[in-house]
Amino acid sequence: MIHATREFERQGSTPEAVALAADICEAVLRSVAKAFQRRGEYASSIEDLESYLLTAFRHRFRRFLKTEHERREVFQPFSGPLSLDLLEAAQDTQWVSELERKIAVRQITDRMDGWTKKVWQARQYGYSWKEISTWLGITEHQAKMKFQYGLEKTRAGLLRSLKATWVKKSG
Repeated sequence: MIHATREFERQGSTPEAVALAADICEAVLRSVAKAFQRRGEYASSIEDLESYLLTAFRHRFRRFLKTEHERREVFQPFSGPLSLDLLEAAQDTQWVSELERKIAVRQITDRMDGWTKKVWQARQYGYSWKEISTWLGITEHQAKMKFQYGLEKTRAGLLRSLKATWVKKSG
């Protein structure tokens, strides 16, 4: 509790904040009590309960402060004159096309067979064809050809499902 009080004093916080620290402390105590109950007759591996409780409280308290700080940054009110540059940036639609592309890639990779998907992911993480082929125990050419075949199978499957959708809509 002293740790929380110091932190609140440093930030110039209110009595409500101190009550919040008490709530966090109570949650830590309940959590530890439940852990002891679950272990039953087996003694806990915690040798210094006071230090453990203090560390657990500090961890939860800092996590709460970090979350609260991030929340305040997101909802920070805008003050000052309206900037036309900011308005243009807000209307920038590049993020929309990027989101659509990511969704399309996700839908395609979800339809890939396991082998093709693994190779796709390896390529996305920057592995070379040589590294992938060594990992798979095949030649570089075989890896590329098998990957091409897997992509073609995925493409054909997508086309079949699109055609089926078009037939249902038109018929």
